[in-house]
Amino acid sequence: MSPDEVNNALRASDADRERVAEILRDAAAEGRITLEELDERLDLTYRARTYADLAPLTADLPATSSGVAVAGSEGGLVPGGTERTLELKAKGSTITRTGAWRVPGQIIVKNPYGTVRLDFRKAVFTTSVVDIDITLSWGEAKLILPDHASAEIEVDTSWLGTIDSRVNEVADPPAPHLRITGKAAGATLKVRYGSRFDNLVASWGTE
Repeated sequence: MSPDEVNNALRASDADRERVAEILRDAAAEGRITLEELDERLDLTYRARTYADLAPLTADLPATSSGVAVAGSEGGLVPGGTERTLELKAKGSTITRTGAWRVPGQIIVKNPYGTVRLDFRKAVFTTSVVDIDITLSWGEAKLILPDHASAEIEVDTSWLGTIDSRVNEVADPPAPHLRITGKAAGATLKVRYGSRFDNLVASWGTE
């Protein structure tokens, strides 16, 4: 059995079905499918048992239709896109990414004396492994990962820096895996799965 066949045979979760349902609702709102088609596909979505059942329901829709990653033959990711590196740079301010944002294979973050908040829970991952290079000075960065994602952290904290990670370090395909490097001088890097507080902040729309 090929890797694609193995991934397609994996059981879909309630969260997977909800992601597909969100894509379908957005597609209907954009006029890509009719309301009748929406009803039909939603019925199939909530009856789906595996990734193979879900994949055909959005196969004819653009990957960016809703910005929500769909599990499928690519291990829960939406492949494609021309971007390779995302650079997030500021000084003494706040950098945030939340909701349905597209995650390329490499992210560079620099924000001395500032705050960084990257929420990956609803992000569109275009690759299974994401390299993040982060440079912090006397600030704080918080990365919020989707369930089952993992992060391997090799950040230099020799100058009064701290790392507080509460996520798995070992990759668990098809979930995304982050490789985080860089330097935190007098700064704190936090890596977490989503909490009730994070959900509350998201509901305020202030992430």
